This record gives sequence, C-alpha cells and structure tokens, in this order.
Amino acid sequence: MRPETLRRISGLFVLLCAVGAVAAWQWQARGALRDWSPTQARKADKPIPVRTVKAVEREFSEVIGGTAVTIPSQSVILSIPESASEALDREVTAVNSGVGSAVSKGDVLLEFNPTLFQQIVEEKQALLDKAKEELTVMTKLHEKNAASGLEVKTAEVAVKTAEVDLGMSQRDLELCVVKSPVDGVIEQMDVAPQMRLGGQTTLAVVHQLDPIYVQMDFPMERCDSLDVGQAAEVALDAFPQDTFTGKVVKISPMVSTKTRVLPVLIEVPNPGNRIRAGISGYARVSRGTSKGMAVPSVAIIKNKQKAMVVRVEDKRAKLQEVKTGSVVQAGYVEVLDGLNSGDEIVVYGQDSVRNDDVLNTQWEEWSGRDDLAASQP
Repeated sequence: MRPETLRRISGLFVLLCAVGAVAAWQWQARGALRDWSPTQARKADKPIPVRTVKAVEREFSEVIGGTAVTIPSQSVILSIPESASEALDREVTAVNSGVGSAVSKGDVLLEFNPTLFQQIVEEKQALLDKAKEELTVMTKLHEKNAASGLEVKTAEVAVKTAEVDLGMSQRDLELCVVKSPVDGVIEQMDVAPQMRLGGQTTLAVVHQLDPIYVQMDFPMERCDSLDVGQAAEVALDAFPQDTFTGKVVKISPMVSTKTRVLPVLIEVPNPGNRIRAGISGYARVSRGTSKGMAVPSVAIIKNKQKAMVVRVEDKRAKLQEVKTGSVVQAGYVEVLDGLNSGDEIVVYGQDSVRNDDVLNTQWEEWSGRDDLAASQP
C-alpha cells in the first residue's frame, strides 16, 4: 500500500476516534446533567438534586443604622438682661476670646466699663443704710407710743425695697464681667471694644462639645428595638479612619411626618473638642445579643407577602411557611416561627422544587465532589 494512502487512512482513523470521544463526552455530560440539573432530573423522572443544611440556633447581634449629624450637647446664648438701674447702655472695654476659641467654664469672655454701675451700687447702699436708720428710729418711737404700728411697717417695707434695689444694682455690676457658663467653643461673638450695647443684646453663643451629641435618623419600623442607654457606633465623614462609640441618651417622642424617621440623640465623648458640630456621618445602634433560629438567607423563598422554605421530610420536599425576623447577619436570617432546630432545609435548587417532590440530598455525589464528601466527618 502506498505511503500516501496509509497517511489518509491514519488521518481518517484519528478523526473517527476524536468524533467518538466527543460523542461519549456529550453522552456522559447529559447523564451528569440529569444528576445535578433540577430541570433535567424532572424530565428524566429522577430525584431532584438539592443541597441542604440544618436549621440551628445562632446568636444574633442586631445592629440598626441611619444617617447622622453632630450637634452641640448644649448651646448657650449670652445676652444682656434688662438693667434695673439708671444705666441703660454698657460700654465694652475688653473682648478676650473670638469665634472658634476653646473656653472653659468660668473663663472671662468680655468686660464692660463698671464705673457707672459701681456708683449706682454705692448710691443704693447709702439708701439702704438710711432706710435701716429710719426703721430703728421708728421702732424706738413705737416702743414709747410715739409712732404708730403703720409707720413701723412702712419703714420695714422701705428697708426691703432698698435691699432689692441694692441686689439688682449689684447684679448689674457683676454682669460687667461676662463669663462662659460651660466648657466649649465660641460659635458667635457679636461685640467689639468701645461698642455701647443696650439690654437684651446678644453678646455671644457658646457650644458645649464635650460630650458631643450625634442626631441619628432612626428608621421608624425599628422603634421597638430602641432604648435609652443602648450602645452605639458613629462613623463621621471628617474622620474616615475612626469609629466613635457612645450611647443613646434621648429618643424623640414623635416621628417626622416628612422623612418617617425617629430623631435619636447619641452621646459621644469628645475630649479636646476634636469633633465639631455639623459633621455628617452614619450611626449604628446595637440592640444586644440574642439567640434565635436561623437559616441561610438564600433558603428563603418570597411568595407574595409570605416567606417560604423547602423542608426535607422522608426525602420529599415540603413547602413550609415561616415568619422571619428583622435580623440578618453573616448570611443568616432569623426565623421566629415555622421551623424547629435540626430541620433540614434546601439551600440550592429550591426554586425548581415542587411540593412533595422526591429529592436527592447527596449533593457531594451528584455534584462530583466525592473528595469533599470524604473529607467531611
């Protein structure tokens, strides 16, 4: 036989072998497909291949989040009260702190000229001394029946009136030195030296920032999970690398009609006034740790308004309605009702399963993962 003919025969033989190998592979693949494809298994009238897990009790740590913004824990508006004395205006003589300055409780922020107020105090003191002398005289005359009881009462009223006037004047004098009532930061300073100011004029605004408050928009659907004193974490846009811890100190009695959220105040320690007011961020409130039945979230089938799972009973599928909780953690969802610990639940193939289908739960075998099956206890 010629060499050329031999080459042709050899090539044809190789081609036939290749076609046969492909056909065998396809046949084997179709058989495997019937093993692990729920649709193909149903067509071949074979058990539906599924993967299952056991429903177990887990510890859940519920965390609820919402947008947040920092606000002062206290804002103090300093103003001039109405003066009880004849001095209607005050002259600013010194301003010791400006906007943005950190101040401590008792620090002198600004001062007024005290000269006129000191004179008024001296005058009121003199009037009080005179009223006391007149009361002494009237009391002695009354003892000698030389003055009536009414005259004594009138002298007593005059003394008390003079004492009140003196006290008001002394208060006006003390207010010539304006001190910070809290530790904080000056947000507003509206005065300058040599200005003359009348009563009720706003002088400054001081924000207390330690501790600082974080106002969180808490979802109204989760109000039952909220209590004063709960631990909280805050992440702020201005400090992307930091997480601040605090606690819930105040819960609004009313849900916002526009945003449908419940304003909540979280108190966060802020030494050195590092965090300023007005910084946006995100807050998370921890409800604490609780135990509950849990299944992987992929096992839950949403059917209209119901939540369903496929439970395995005697190798058959049983559609089971469950009541899920609000907690989702690490891929698991809390189940409040409908399952018992140890129930076998389908987590793969459940969308193709019908009630009372025969199931193949040996997923290591039909998936070809015998190596994994051998390694499991």
